[in-house]
Amino acid sequence: MQPQQARQVKWIDGNRTIGEMLDDGSMTLSMLAKGMGSENQSIKAACSILKTERENQIKSYIASGQMPRNLDEARAVVWPYDRRTRKPGWTIGQLLDNCVISQKDINYAINKTWKGQLYQACVIVLSDILNIESKKIISGNGPLLVEQKRTSFMSKEGEAATYKYGFWMGMTWAFWTVLVLADIGYIVYQIIEKNLIDGLLSLNWFSWLIVILGVAFGSILCVKIINRMVFRRIDTLELDIRKHKAGQIGEDKIADELRKNLDGACHLFRNYHINGKKQDVDQILLSPWGVFAIEIKNPSGNSVFELCGEEFKKRIGNKYVQEKDKRNPIKQVRGNARDLKFFLEPILSEHACPAYVTPILIWANSDVTSYDKDCVIDVWKINELPRKIDELKQKPQKISDKCYKEIEKKLMKFYEE
Repeated sequence: MQPQQARQVKWIDGNRTIGEMLDDGSMTLSMLAKGMGSENQSIKAACSILKTERENQIKSYIASGQMPRNLDEARAVVWPYDRRTRKPGWTIGQLLDNCVISQKDINYAINKTWKGQLYQACVIVLSDILNIESKKIISGNGPLLVEQKRTSFMSKEGEAATYKYGFWMGMTWAFWTVLVLADIGYIVYQIIEKNLIDGLLSLNWFSWLIVILGVAFGSILCVKIINRMVFRRIDTLELDIRKHKAGQIGEDKIADELRKNLDGACHLFRNYHINGKKQDVDQILLSPWGVFAIEIKNPSGNSVFELCGEEFKKRIGNKYVQEKDKRNPIKQVRGNARDLKFFLEPILSEHACPAYVTPILIWANSDVTSYDKDCVIDVWKINELPRKIDELKQKPQKISDKCYKEIEKKLMKFYEE
């Protein structure tokens, strides 16, 4: 089929041809992608041809420096802040689809950029995001409800690591400063009061050898002791700070994606402590289709994991190393789901609710490689959330409205304390 023939094929509704819809701007790339999954072979073939042609036209148009006029063209603009994304050459659409950037980043670009093309692209993309939220309000449900305390377990742990890091760095600098000043004072005193230079010059070669070897051995020993006691501790604390920061970013990204794909029919509770436990549940999603305990991990993009049953292994070099229980997110989220089920059991039993608490592990970094071998929990990636939520919405309602309200009220008490 030639492009001209493809343009003459009528769209799914049968009212207009695909070519007419492309010309008046009502046919988007997402609609063409949807048409590629049609059971009608003519529509499927036409959409495949015209989608490729349209993508090439948009790419050429944007590469020439022209201003984007619609959402498809805005998404084709290259994102320039690759130091933040580490994805050089990626377009806004690619980054949004892979959940590398969010609405916050779009706002950042609008305030930061001086390039007209990027500015206009971001305005168009942001308008589309806000339009989605407006539709939720018009539908009556409103946006997804999100609860979070001002300080979470993650932020407290990050602050504690930062304070410890500052303490050890301060102590280290203070120690070396005092040591250097004391040494300088001692040398000056020896030169002035005891004529140290004459004493050193009078030493024979063997005495000098002993002094040099002693100083060298003592220096090496001091460096090793200080490295073990201080610098390794500082490196560990610095790593903890980076992990907590990455964890917080990951939780924010997942909340943004859930907000984008869910409305006010659901309620998201962040950093929830069940019965005052120190460790929190990253996120609890209350929905008509069930209650979900969510554990979020945001490792670096080159990380590789293997999840088999309840075992969680990380690839280090050429082999997989099993993580300890306290670092095993599968056991963490299963324990959280079990505690949450026990916490909500009186309400669920009273209403004979068939729903149970489902544990889910979500990777906040779509670049992570995760091999699932009959894992005992659901494992999602952030870029899979739209599809997973669509599948969830197709399921029958398991929680009655009255039961939902009582669970919501009980969970809300934590944030009112």
